[in-house]
Amino acid sequence: MRMKKQKIKEQIGSDVNPVREKKREENPKADKNNLAEAGKKWALVLMGGGARGLAHIGVLEALLENDLVPPIITGTSMGAIIGGLFAAGYLPREIEEISQELSYSRLAKLRQAKLPIPDKIVDYLLLESYQKKLWRRIGVGKSDPLEKSLRELVGDVLIEDLSIRFGCNAVDLVSGKEVFFTTGKLYRALRASMAFPFVIEPARFSRMLLVDGGLLNNVPIRLARELGASKVFVPDVHRSLKKVAARNFSSSFVMVHRMIQVVLADSTDGKINEADLIIKVNPEVDTFDFSKVNWVIRLGKRITQENIEAIRNIVNQAI
Repeated sequence: MRMKKQKIKEQIGSDVNPVREKKREENPKADKNNLAEAGKKWALVLMGGGARGLAHIGVLEALLENDLVPPIITGTSMGAIIGGLFAAGYLPREIEEISQELSYSRLAKLRQAKLPIPDKIVDYLLLESYQKKLWRRIGVGKSDPLEKSLRELVGDVLIEDLSIRFGCNAVDLVSGKEVFFTTGKLYRALRASMAFPFVIEPARFSRMLLVDGGLLNNVPIRLARELGASKVFVPDVHRSLKKVAARNFSSSFVMVHRMIQVVLADSTDGKINEADLIIKVNPEVDTFDFSKVNWVIRLGKRITQENIEAIRNIVNQAI
């Protein structure tokens, strides 16, 4: 672990984790001449996908093992969380440890029990477990436990001070427009990008009410280009939208959930072809099924290893 951390330090030219390192006596500032300026300008774009997005951890692990550190990372929702933690200095193994907590969620336990529970019932239980917190907090200036947890992970580090160029997106419900985060407190940007509708309460920023960026753009490739990427690599973890029988729409939440699925599918299919390289990971798990964390991560790593030469070619073409 220490050898790998040292290798990353040498490649990105600064402290690996500014949050943990600040506890040491020496705390040098991030080197402004990071890889995005000194080396090949390629980007790793990490889409959202809930539990499927955990495959991004395996993608990053495979890239590191092949000495490929992305100089630019953009992401949305789960992709933003994983990409943001990595940009802040967390190693893939450490991010995996954090993600393991999701395996002990109420939803994961229900699925692991292998009870004959229809997905719509499980989804309802998921909604019910957050519903009271959601509506209680909107418009009320109470503390946000999710924001607090993210702050504990990355501290008050600014996005512009990260050694890897990072950006993520969210959607402002007030204006109905996509919002890019490329500066400011990292933990606040991640909190906004992960606010999945009806599950995680929106984040308040000044006069904005922000939710999951995937609603308008689940593959922030344009953001990567704006950050300087000449080549963009996207691990595809989304699943194609399948038909649902009309008889299955038996509750309001099922219909709302389906509408969100349709919007997310469109915001992925309409953007992903802008990438220079796409590798299909496509874990066969539901968005909220966190009972197979290890399998999903290993799948992401294996698929990336199988496509490593194609990734190298894209990196070598970057200018």
